[in-house]
Amino acid sequence: MTAVTTCSMVALLPLSVAVLLLSTCGILPTTAKANEKWENPHPPIPLWPDGRIPGERPGTIGKEQVTCRYRNKPNEPCRDRTITNVTFSTLTPFLVAHSDAAVIIAPGGSYHDLAFDLEGTDIARWLTQSVGISAFVLKYRVPERPWLPFGAAPLMDAQRAMGVVRKMAGTTLLPQLNKSKVGFLGFSAGAHLTGHLNVAWDHRIYQPHDSADQESCRPDFSIMVYPWKSVSQEPVHQPNATALQITNQTPPTLLIQTEDDPVHVENSIYYYLALKQKGAAPSELHVYPRGGHGYGRCSNLMAATKETNSSRIPHTYEVCSWPDRAHAFLKMLGVVPQYGMRLQMMSLRHNDPLQEQ
Repeated sequence: MTAVTTCSMVALLPLSVAVLLLSTCGILPTTAKANEKWENPHPPIPLWPDGRIPGERPGTIGKEQVTCRYRNKPNEPCRDRTITNVTFSTLTPFLVAHSDAAVIIAPGGSYHDLAFDLEGTDIARWLTQSVGISAFVLKYRVPERPWLPFGAAPLMDAQRAMGVVRKMAGTTLLPQLNKSKVGFLGFSAGAHLTGHLNVAWDHRIYQPHDSADQESCRPDFSIMVYPWKSVSQEPVHQPNATALQITNQTPPTLLIQTEDDPVHVENSIYYYLALKQKGAAPSELHVYPRGGHGYGRCSNLMAATKETNSSRIPHTYEVCSWPDRAHAFLKMLGVVPQYGMRLQMMSLRHNDPLQEQ
């Protein structure tokens, strides 16, 4: 059997074998070097590599579809893709040498599609190049499965993803990963998923598949950016809201939202209040006056402003400082690299266009 044939069969293998095979085949390098262009060299890792996907009804979800929402020029690669009809969930790794921490990123899209770049790969760029920790973009199942409870399929994928990443600790992929430094970050519906995982980690809602499902799926920290449908209070009024299930064991959580968000800033306010009332780990709430919804870390907005040589600073720039608040939050938790890695981070940051603003 040739190497090409063997590597192409990775999706049919158990997780532990699949990860080892990707590395052995030279498909999955351990880390990205500082002088490499921003072209992620790591292919997606199948979340359910044996094909046994819990809660699925084969043939009911159509073919996966990818739509381009933004590119600089017609002949350049798409910078803002959305993905829908996801059945085969994946984790796309963005790895940092010597990092002992990792964050799983859940893009938003109303549980209908995924803003895979704006709220996924671009956030991984920030975490790896500016913060200095590894990241995994989670392509979870959308749209909603009407035969399952609200958010059930994404939650299964999130629980599985936490175990898969922790299982990689000590491997050639994440040789220095500390299993107590694995967090979860989400936007909009992805923030709902983050808040859901925050309170639904004590038992998995699917039958265990392999040893990855023996790992804890509790995030060590969470970041929820403009969360959606997360509280029961008006004007959100979400039945069985995740905030109702918060306990003193809920992980430390950072919440980001704006007052003019059409899906309602009360999602963040009341979620934070529940954390405080239940005696959860110290958390943070940052509310900005303007910015709306769906801005990611403002990459597309800043790029468009720069390309048009506009001297007018949009109001959304107020909330665009949220990555600085998140970096400080991670520093407070002891997640960010120590001083010895700062020179490496400085060499990485020059490839990040947002650092030039």
